[in-house]
Amino acid sequence: MTKPEPAKKQEPVEKSAPVAKAEAATTAAAAAAASSAASDGASKTSDTNATVSLAKSVSTAKTASAGKAKVPNLQPRISKQQAPTAAETAADDNGSGRITWKLVGILGAVAVVLGVFAVVAAFKPGADITNTAWVDEGATAEVTKAGTEAIETLYTYSYETIDQDFEKARGYLNDAKRDEFDSTADTTKEAAIQTKTATQASVTDIGVTVLDGDRAELLAHMNVSATGDAVAQGSAATPLSIKMEKIDGKWVLSDISDSEG
Repeated sequence: MTKPEPAKKQEPVEKSAPVAKAEAATTAAAAAAASSAASDGASKTSDTNATVSLAKSVSTAKTASAGKAKVPNLQPRISKQQAPTAAETAADDNGSGRITWKLVGILGAVAVVLGVFAVVAAFKPGADITNTAWVDEGATAEVTKAGTEAIETLYTYSYETIDQDFEKARGYLNDAKRDEFDSTADTTKEAAIQTKTATQASVTDIGVTVLDGDRAELLAHMNVSATGDAVAQGSAATPLSIKMEKIDGKWVLSDISDSEG
């Protein structure tokens, strides 16, 4: 009996050169792809960082700009009154205009009412007209002029001529108002000289509401501007209610007060 030959051990099959080359190419391509991905990632990261950096710069710039715009002016005001801005002046002018026209309307209405009353009374037998405002044109014009001069003189003075100015003002006051004026004159004078203040008053509207013999009542609107050491300090406007009496042929102030008209 013939013995079978033992099986030969098979030798490992070596990879062919094309396969090895393909694997090498695949490996190289993978490496290149990884390198490219890493490069792209780095580039994107760099771009992202640059974008973030730029965004931060812009944001910081905007924040700085916004912050600068919102920082309040902490500089303290000087003790003297500062001149008003254009906007404030415009607002004051508008306010003054409203008061002025309101006063003009009231004075016009008073004139009409008094005129109608005078006409009606004239046709009524035995009528006694005591309020002759706007009826006696001469007397009305006289007291109107006196009231205007009294107000402007009383509120106008200069630190350089304050004694003369105050003496002139006293001439438009009755005894009671003169005593009241003198009680504060020294304080006003001291302050005016210390701050080198000068004022200028002007009556823009005035009208007589009552004229009864030697007594009269008037409504007026006054503007007062002031300077301190030759620097404009602004102006103020106010309605006034005044009473006058005729003493020794001259109309003088017996009372003066602020009025809402």
